[in-house]
Amino acid sequence: MYDKTRRTGEHPHEQSLTASSTHSTYPGAHAGIYAFCIASMKLLAMQAALDLAKRHWQIGGTVKPLPSYADQNFLIRSDDGDFVLKLANPSWSYADLDLENQAMMQLARTAPAYAWPRVLLAVDGAHILTVDIGGETRQVRLLSYVPGRTYAEAITSLPSAQRGTLQSSLGRAVACMNRGLASLCHPAAGRAQEWNLLNLPALLDEIAHIGDLPLREIVQRRATAFCAQLPSLAARLPLCVLHNDANDLNVIVNERAEVSAVIDFGDMCTGFRLAELAVACTYAMQHEEDPVDCARHMLRGYLASAELLAEERELLHSFIVARLCHSILMATRAFRHQPDNPYILISQRGVQALLRTLDSVPAEALLPAPTEIPCEQ
Repeated sequence: MYDKTRRTGEHPHEQSLTASSTHSTYPGAHAGIYAFCIASMKLLAMQAALDLAKRHWQIGGTVKPLPSYADQNFLIRSDDGDFVLKLANPSWSYADLDLENQAMMQLARTAPAYAWPRVLLAVDGAHILTVDIGGETRQVRLLSYVPGRTYAEAITSLPSAQRGTLQSSLGRAVACMNRGLASLCHPAAGRAQEWNLLNLPALLDEIAHIGDLPLREIVQRRATAFCAQLPSLAARLPLCVLHNDANDLNVIVNERAEVSAVIDFGDMCTGFRLAELAVACTYAMQHEEDPVDCARHMLRGYLASAELLAEERELLHSFIVARLCHSILMATRAFRHQPDNPYILISQRGVQALLRTLDSVPAEALLPAPTEIPCEQ
């Protein structure tokens, strides 16, 4: 799989990521393209990180580093719980980090049953601190550590009879995110975000560089059709602040095989409400022999917790396909910049296979039966 993964070190499986991981994509996707990386900033020693946590949050314990492409992160285990100390890359603005924190704090208030990363206030009441590290100004935060397994790990260990339950729980979690973030207003939420589906037209020039001609034809047809509809879709469909990255490594599953949290808020933006579910579907569906059934389970789970317009439900197929095209075009661009990195295209196999499958599946196949919709939407 290609696309996106955590940059933040909020979960132990982040340790399996290599140094080539980008701040918001799978390894190789944008390494060398982003203007910032961890190699370009002053690093903090582990003991200094622990001293920082003790001084500003009065938290001590053991500490170990967590790999991250863009930031520097530490896992701190203490008698009071486990935490992640996050030192942002200097290229991240205060507004960017404040947007993430405000979203996590709002979700903690609106959906407390989930284990969203909790933002811890420092002793002075601040949730983002500005510190000097080797003459470099850095923004520092402390978040709760989210226990559990990633969706990618959990789904592979489940028998077929139980997979639908996990898929439905993912749909419910996405619905809770949409509901919880619906009222969030923040100036940074309107920032440009290249993974926002509203940005798809900017990638259309990459279609000519897709080497696989049958795949190019599908992307050409599907992506251009979606982009042609964008102005009218933006006028008709609900827009809201999005997490925008509920991929299978950012979704955390508890011991009951239910989604307990979604982490990594670094790709937030304002976009189509429906995009939140479509993004989650593109990853979950790649794990299944019957991806259509997976999407139906997720949509039913979503509708059990939140409403979607009838038109949004009917457009889910189109949005999933658009997201897959988006991923392929981003990978195509990345490969042009890094032609010696074979992982970029190898990791696209799941994305391409799913797009080929969905290209021959009618949109209505993803819809639940009318009797399965909990209430009149």
